[in-house]
Amino acid sequence: MPVDFAPRYRFTVDEFHRMGEVGIFSEDDRVELINGEIVQMAPIGPGHADCVRKLDRWLQRLLGEEALVSAQQPLKLDNDGEPVPDIAILRPRADGYGESHPTGPDALLVIEVADSSVLFDRNVKSAMFAGGGVPEYWVVDLPRNCVAVFAALENARYTNVRDYSLGESWTSPALGGRIVTTEQVLGRTRA
Repeated sequence: MPVDFAPRYRFTVDEFHRMGEVGIFSEDDRVELINGEIVQMAPIGPGHADCVRKLDRWLQRLLGEEALVSAQQPLKLDNDGEPVPDIAILRPRADGYGESHPTGPDALLVIEVADSSVLFDRNVKSAMFAGGGVPEYWVVDLPRNCVAVFAALENARYTNVRDYSLGESWTSPALGGRIVTTEQVLGRTRA
């Protein structure tokens, strides 16, 4: 069984941005900084893209001016993480985040839509978002037609994790205490 003892160089968010500024990455490169490591994002398939578009449209209508819906934009977490979540619900800010990327405390909710990245999103990213202070996190599990809801943030960990299947609903503090159905999140209905 091979064991990886090779040391890895860990990057900071500032170093990651400098790499982009000098042309190591282009704006079209699909990479994100996860726990100090540069990770290539999986290609976006049609089902994933459709779900993100429907979520974005639904949340924009649902929240109006209450919060900012940010689709596939960076979220700075500490000094070694800048993921690009599919959806982030952000607290309104006077500059509209034109001065700097939002941070974990700016986010009310982060949503990742997962086809092939379910385990990574459930394990690695959930720990990263919890450590960054994001109070609520959802993983939309397209292969299983369910939504994993991570909530009750305590000591940089989510203490309440539950999967919701078709026909089930939950109350979302990030959405102002509204009741949410799995069908709404999966884009099956927009009632």
